[in-house]
Amino acid sequence: MDPELAERYGVESRTRLREIAAARAMRRGMWGAFVSLGASSTIVGIGILALGVAPSASVPWVIAGVLVVAAAALFLRRERDWIPRPGKSYTTRGAGDLRGGAIAALSIFLVFNVFLVPAMMSGADPMPLLVLDGAFALLLVSGFVVPAAILGRGRATLRRQALRDPRLAAALEAERLTWIAGTAVPMFGPL
Repeated sequence: MDPELAERYGVESRTRLREIAAARAMRRGMWGAFVSLGASSTIVGIGILALGVAPSASVPWVIAGVLVVAAAALFLRRERDWIPRPGKSYTTRGAGDLRGGAIAALSIFLVFNVFLVPAMMSGADPMPLLVLDGAFALLLVSGFVVPAAILGRGRATLRRQALRDPRLAAALEAERLTWIAGTAVPMFGPL
């Protein structure tokens, strides 16, 4: 768990602790994205309601958002003590850190706005398009930035949680004692 030991082995060497941290971060990133999506839905619903649209069009957005946040938060909480089986790997095709997620989201947002801004300029009331633009920005943050930020902090988060949570530390120690080295993952540590 020592950060200095991890630096000596390089960031790309495969270890069981890094495999655990990556798998946990990917699952937490997924549930974090759902929490963010639910919060975004709630914000969009409130924004639509503030525009004076009928409650029948905005309240379902708010209710769905609150339900998604509650369900995803429960699943996210369950991930706290989870340790993946050896050899079980998760892959992601998205950004692996906050910077990459922000660049991806910003790039897509700018391309979207290349087409949206002329429509805003030519229309009489730009407010509905501004709400659409804000909703799209929230969607991009939920889908790109939030999971990437969680993925990028996977190792540091596992290290911090293992120091704070005795159950997780005990589970990691039990994993260390029963884990068998393989060709793909030759060492248990460092993280």
